[in-house]
Amino acid sequence: MATLQDLPVELVLDIHLFSLSSALPIVSRHFRNLFSATSPWHRARFLLLRHERKTLAHAIKYTICTLDVVHVLEKIAHSQGKKLKCPQLPRRLFKGIGRGKQEDQVDLPLITHLLETYRSSPNSQDGYPLARAVLGRHLPLIRLLLRHGADPSLKGGWAVTTAIANGDQDLVRMLLEREVDREEAGIADDEVIFKAKNGSAKKRRRGSTGGGGKRRRVEDRCPATKEMLETAVKAKQWAIVDYLTAKGAPPSLNVLAML
Repeated sequence: MATLQDLPVELVLDIHLFSLSSALPIVSRHFRNLFSATSPWHRARFLLLRHERKTLAHAIKYTICTLDVVHVLEKIAHSQGKKLKCPQLPRRLFKGIGRGKQEDQVDLPLITHLLETYRSSPNSQDGYPLARAVLGRHLPLIRLLLRHGADPSLKGGWAVTTAIANGDQDLVRMLLEREVDREEAGIADDEVIFKAKNGSAKKRRRGSTGGGGKRRRVEDRCPATKEMLETAVKAKQWAIVDYLTAKGAPPSLNVLAML
């Protein structure tokens, strides 16, 4: 007797789109292998049919929604005169970082696309993306999130206190201090050779006026707090204690008692 597994692949895929069943691809090993090889077009159609409203906001929560699938959804939406929205970054993109998920397993291209194209909030889930990135010390992801406005002060500055507890002063500084855009500051990385009036050759940074100039002051992303200072003292990270003190972190009574 013929079974569902004996059906042609094309017919099985049509049944999948007709039923919109998320269980069908996992009912057997045969179907798992079959659906793991489906095209981005099929996956996009499935997600579109399953979530006609707020398509991308819901679709992005599925592991099958890769960057290729997002591009197909964009093409379909464009052909229909619709506009996709994705206000939040899904937890699945960050889950497991620092708990066994390797750095190269993080889908940076997809996260970048969501941040730049849809202005997805880097502070989704109360700062969950940055917290996981700091826990796994995923520096490219941390820089990406901070560049798009991630707030290290969320959840009581959990991301910062985690870096402090790990004794990572460079990461603490990265989280607290904003990086000055070198071009905005009138500074370039390369230098050019120019001739002075007396004929001697001198070096000057490209874009520099030659004067001393003042460094533009940039406010920190978040203030150094007494909780951060207390964490540093408990962890005996004295270099970080000095740094936070210089940043104006007020000592609590607990800190004074431990010193």
